[in-house]
Amino acid sequence: MTALQTTSTRDALVAEVRKLILSGELAPGSSLTETMLASMFGVARPTIRSALQELVARNLAQRANGRSLVVPVLTEADVQDLFLVRTPLELEAVRVIVESGVSLDGPERLLARMDALPPDTSWADRVELHTEFHIALVELAGSPRLNRVYPALQEEMQLCLAQLHTFYPGGKALAAEHRQLLAAIASGDVHTAQTEMRSHLSGAIRHLAARR
Repeated sequence: MTALQTTSTRDALVAEVRKLILSGELAPGSSLTETMLASMFGVARPTIRSALQELVARNLAQRANGRSLVVPVLTEADVQDLFLVRTPLELEAVRVIVESGVSLDGPERLLARMDALPPDTSWADRVELHTEFHIALVELAGSPRLNRVYPALQEEMQLCLAQLHTFYPGGKALAAEHRQLLAAIASGDVHTAQTEMRSHLSGAIRHLAARR
């Protein structure tokens, strides 16, 4: 039985199940039943139900056949739709960042942390740091509304990334790809930066499609 250690049992349960999903230990299509979670964590049913509701709200759980909850299986259409929304937001953010000449210290520090991750770091932890990097980058555009909209996409984006670990053996390739992206943004050329960002995002779509 896994011990939960946070201030709120429900929040701890959400965090633990979320980590299992993002690490791939709970694969797409896996059942998320009250019985299973009670057995794994020894948590009361009302707490489990509340945690499952939160996971549904975060798009990390969905109803199968209108009844039981499962880890979402993202279709190719789902992935395309997510990137349809995400791509223009990041391309515009990159344009603003380059034209404003704002410091890239925040994303650089996160990239340094990504570079320093030991080989045995879980994919879920790599995905979290990857998400922090992209959110920090978008925040540099200085748009309060963009900063409200963009993070809301990240739970489903992390669900996508949970399926990509085979394309980044050891995790070093993931860090190298983001190093290349940050260098393009630091070049000071909008076309170069946007081209690299578009390539970065379209590469993720190709990898996800290749898993189908």
